Amino acid sequence: MNDGPGARLLSGTSLCGRRAAWTNTARPPRMAASTDPYLLRTLLWCGPCDVPMHPHPGRGQRTYKCGQGCRRIELPAEAIESVTWTAAERRAHLAAIRAPFRASVLEQLLVKVVVVADAPDDLSFIWRT
Repeated sequence: MNDGPGARLLSGTSLCGRRAAWTNTARPPRMAASTDPYLLRTLLWCGPCDVPMHPHPGRGQRTYKCGQGCRRIELPAEAIESVTWTAAERRAHLAAIRAPFRASVLEQLLVKVVVVADAPDDLSFIWRT
């Protein structure tokens, strides 16, 4: 991410241009469009192991899997990404962000997303402050 030193996102502010969401920087980090089908590639972590979870194309579906293998099941990417995006929308008023820019926005908002249990909606979010 291209955060300048001291850059931080103010909680509850908008990324849609109504107010500046970044302080202590001359300009906010640039949002980049992504063609990566895995929205949380660098943000999703396994709760029990505290290691990054990795994209894992399983049986023709997009899934994530623990890097240590503690979870024997693959978690559906679409469900986890949907829950995460909904939480981000509530936190930063993101209704106008187009899909190709969502990964970039989430990288600016989140430190990581932790999968607590083997359910795609049992997530813990660590937000940037």
